[in-house]
Amino acid sequence: MTFPLQELTRLIAPDLTLVGAVVGFNGTLVRVATERGAVTARSLDALAVGDRVLVRHGMATRAPVAQHIYPV
Repeated sequence: MTFPLQELTRLIAPDLTLVGAVVGFNGTLVRVATERGAVTARSLDALAVGDRVLVRHGMATRAPVAQHIYPV
């Protein structure tokens, strides 16, 4: 059983991480293209157009990149 406030919080802001690419800036906000469409988020990182980011709870952070490349 969940508390009503927790259920309401989950409905308003689901705990979901989106992966996307920065497509533009609107003042202090970053516009990110994701699989679900364009999303506007805030960011503390220095980002540029084309950077891959993770969007979670309205904050965009730089997505991790592969450190090793293995030949196939």
